[in-house]
Amino acid sequence: MGRIGFIFDGGILTTEQLRRIRLDPAEHDLWAIHDLDEWRHLMGQASFARLEATERARTGNGPQYLVTGSA
Repeated sequence: MGRIGFIFDGGILTTEQLRRIRLDPAEHDLWAIHDLDEWRHLMGQASFARLEATERARTGNGPQYLVTGSA
């Protein structure tokens, strides 16, 4: 089944905003902040490709169209 995803840049969060983040334990069990090089080492290739495309779009290098998985 096909899926589509949209990502929106929420800006830079302050330390206080980060401290107040609460996750729904039924959906997530942790969150983290790393630079792109660290994420590259932590994530699988397909997941990092999505993150990298998001960063290109976020930094003004145009919208990104990314297809992952099998057609």
